[in-house]
Amino acid sequence: MPKKRNRPPSPAPSPVKEKETLGLSPAVLGKRDFVKKDYWCPSPSSNDFDPYSDPFNPKTVNYSQVVKADEIIKESIPSTPLLKSKCCDMFGMDLYFKIETGSRTGCFHERSALYALLMLTPEERKGGVFTASVGNWAMSLAYQGQILRVNVTVVLPAHTQLSIISHCQDYGANVVLHGKTVFEARKRAFKIIHDQGGHGVYISGYDHPNVIAAAGSIGIEILDQLPDTEAILVPIGGGGLIAGIAAFVKHVKPNVLIYGIEPGKSCSFAKAMQNESPYKIEAEMGLAASLTIPKVGDNAFHTARSLIDKMVLIHDDFTARAIVHLIEMEKIIAEGAGAISLGALMCMPDILPELQGKKVVTIVTGGNIDLWPLKRAMIQGKAVEHRVVPINLVITPRNTDLPSQAFRVLQEMDCNLLHCEFSGNHDWMEENKFMQHSLTIICETKGHKHACLMRHVMEKLFPGQCEFDSEVFKPIVICSCFPKLIY
Repeated sequence: MPKKRNRPPSPAPSPVKEKETLGLSPAVLGKRDFVKKDYWCPSPSSNDFDPYSDPFNPKTVNYSQVVKADEIIKESIPSTPLLKSKCCDMFGMDLYFKIETGSRTGCFHERSALYALLMLTPEERKGGVFTASVGNWAMSLAYQGQILRVNVTVVLPAHTQLSIISHCQDYGANVVLHGKTVFEARKRAFKIIHDQGGHGVYISGYDHPNVIAAAGSIGIEILDQLPDTEAILVPIGGGGLIAGIAAFVKHVKPNVLIYGIEPGKSCSFAKAMQNESPYKIEAEMGLAASLTIPKVGDNAFHTARSLIDKMVLIHDDFTARAIVHLIEMEKIIAEGAGAISLGALMCMPDILPELQGKKVVTIVTGGNIDLWPLKRAMIQGKAVEHRVVPINLVITPRNTDLPSQAFRVLQEMDCNLLHCEFSGNHDWMEENKFMQHSLTIICETKGHKHACLMRHVMEKLFPGQCEFDSEVFKPIVICSCFPKLIY
């Protein structure tokens, strides 16, 4: 038998050549966790941190601090008047106005600015004082800084009134315009301090402890002028004014009611009360512009939260009515923030009926208002009370004498013509209106009944030729929701 052939040995495998790696695939790289580099400081400090207004360590202003502030400033700040209302029967109470329009700047902030500057350390005075504001506080700090020879820099939002800017400059302050809100202006102020090596001190117009304490001196004056005061209505922006007043009044007379009055468009304090802590809201500019604060002060909130008996939110319509009442009946000119406290009483007795028969003090906190906003506020306030009615007259080639006839009727009805304007210049673009135009008349009446009578007569005499806005003739809507909100 033939022998089996043995298979030849297999050749040795050739050595494998090592290829240069191309690295990890993109899919693997996308799943990798990259470790962030640690900073040397685990929690770097913010550039806009205010040591006098620390949200994690709020300071509560007490009775003794208010008394101390009053002792220091009372020789330089004259006592402001407490005037009894000429229309107490209208509101069903003994109503008084605490006129805090300032000796020079037109607002109550003068006393707070003076005390805050007097309490500065030599190092703080050397670095200069910085602040951010929507107006009144900036003017007061600039004015007192000029008297005490302290270098003051105020940062104002870009929309600030030109009169406020010019006043700050006249008082020798450095004025910087930045941002749309006071919060943006505040950040800019801290950036300036940071850029100059941290030299300088920031003083909040509503949350610095010394500012709150000096504002409380108003409460001392109220109880000195009217010892049997039963209720005080205080406007609220950042909360410093009501915190200072409540800290003193509630210590001396706990039974005195303290009501916070706030614009419904910027109700940061009411929101903080509901949330039990301050937080930033989207505040909307309204008639009480100087009360537009997106976030209330931490010190002010923790000082006042347990001392406020009720919060009342006010619609701009009631603020406008209060401005009209103060001018026409009380002969007092006030800005929206100054008149807003009275706005809470324009709805009596539907709102705050518990104040009837009591001695009530409303604080008028400012008189800085330009002529144009004042005119608009006057028209708005009268319109809410049905005392200003717009009439649209439709004029065609067949009734060209309509304006003269309408004017004669309005004159016989004791109506006052405030403004006339041709407003239908583009009516010809609409079908069947090529030959007509319209005349808008702003007519002043004596009240709701007079306005309704005037409308009835005009529609009867000029059928189809007079157009009225039905919204003007609706009754004033008052909401009585908890906690007595008017908004």
